[in-house]
This record gives sequence, C-alpha cells and structure tokens, in this order.
Amino acid sequence: MEMDNAFKKVVEQIFNNWTALQLAVDHSMAGTDSKKIALEFINYMTQYCLYESAVDTDCIHEALDDIMDQEFDTICEDGSTKEIAKILYRFIQLVKNGNANLLEEEYRHRDASENKMMNYEDLNDKKVGSSSEITMEEDSGWTEVKSKRKKLNNLKYN
Repeated sequence: MEMDNAFKKVVEQIFNNWTALQLAVDHSMAGTDSKKIALEFINYMTQYCLYESAVDTDCIHEALDDIMDQEFDTICEDGSTKEIAKILYRFIQLVKNGNANLLEEEYRHRDASENKMMNYEDLNDKKVGSSSEITMEEDSGWTEVKSKRKKLNNLKYN
C-alpha cells in the first residue's frame, strides 16, 4: 500500500505540472466541476496504472488522450500525453519491481528539476520584461494626414 501512495504522489505531481490539464481546468473545459473531474482523473490513472493487467506506454497514452478528449473536450497535439505516458510507465515499473528507494529518488529528482524549470521560466519572464523597457520605434503602418483647416483659418478674406 505504501508503494501505491508513493505512485499516487507521482501522478499528482505530474498532473499538477501538466500545462494542457491546467489550461483545461482553468478554462472549465469539463464544466463547472472541472477541478473535481481533474482529481478523479488523477485517481483513475493511478488505479489504471497500478491494477490494469497489461499496462504499457501505449495503453497509458491512449487512456490519457481519451480522457482529455471525452472529459475536457481537449485534444493534446503537443505530444504531452505521450511524454506523460512514458514517465508514468517508468514509475509504474519501479512500483511493480518493488524499488521504493529508486522511486523516491526519481520522484525527488523530478520535483527538483521541475522547480528549477519554473525558476528558469521566471528568469526568462524577467529578462523579457527588462528588454521590453527599451523603446523601439515601429512602423505602425499608418500614414498621418495633416488637416488643411489650419491653412484655411489663417487666410484672410477681403
């Protein structure tokens, strides 16, 4: 049971960092219960990976695609479901082989690397923000037409 809980933590971490799922939930793609459905998705995938008899990367990938499409009306064309399937399969193999220490080590490594990636993205955002302070004149595509009224106002009529 301890390994099951460890695997559920892995699934939660992966799903909490999955941009496509975050966007689907944020935009209520599954309706008003999107957060609840996302939590059920985590539980379902945990159970599916742990207890499906012949689970492999392709089965996990197909399940992820199906649920994103059916529940969230979202099709992931970015390859994220395939990537997540590979990661989940790697961790489920560790669970099935009883490698609790390696599972914990890889989980901590993933957690640390994701935090570094988030910090790197924050730095990139700051760099972009600071470089945008430099003002550059851009051609807006508009041509200024000056009014002739000033000239007419300056004319004196006799």
